[in-house]
Amino acid sequence: MSGSGEGTILVVVAHPDDESLGVGGTIKKHTEQGIQVDIHCMTGNSERNAELKQACSILGVENLYLSERDDFAITKDLTNEVVGAILKARPQIVITHFSDDYNRNHQQCARIVEEAVEWASHTTIFENAHRVERIYNMEINTLISRPNVHVDITDSYQAALAALKKHKSQIKKGGFFYEKLYDARTHLRGVQAKCERAEAFSITLPEHAGPFYRENSVDLLL
Repeated sequence: MSGSGEGTILVVVAHPDDESLGVGGTIKKHTEQGIQVDIHCMTGNSERNAELKQACSILGVENLYLSERDDFAITKDLTNEVVGAILKARPQIVITHFSDDYNRNHQQCARIVEEAVEWASHTTIFENAHRVERIYNMEINTLISRPNVHVDITDSYQAALAALKKHKSQIKKGGFFYEKLYDARTHLRGVQAKCERAEAFSITLPEHAGPFYRENSVDLLL
């Protein structure tokens, strides 16, 4: 089933497990409400992609776009691949990495997504051009100093944790570091959001400044 655009979310991640570690609770909360969530992963191999499929099954992901690529093989050459995912999913919003995350692959993924969102909306390039409204940047390793929004994942936290545990090739690294990180971070964000568990995001608005984006031409601001 392909995305319909209205109400659809596309999550673009650098590696298998980023979807659960960064936004697992938010994904599950939305899919439980009948909102379509698709995932495009930039890297992977047979083992990690199998784990990703299991995790996505728990989270209720609709469409999963897989890749066979080394963890560090994330370059701007992948921009067109992300454009393709956007044109297939036709999402209202895209969720991806925080550009200041210490992991350089996460940084590159965020930059690629921002450019892909721009190019996917060019009506002079694509007959089926699609305009994403907003990009939500998620946390993985580095906390966002001033988040724009928190999502209450109190009721979906356990499902997200179960999805994270499906990434068995990664979860045991560093003495179960990732599991501990997700526990601590979502608890901290829950304190800030006045709930038990939460995930935090910054928001990036697409740069639609050219004559191809009539939605940005308005008569009044209010």
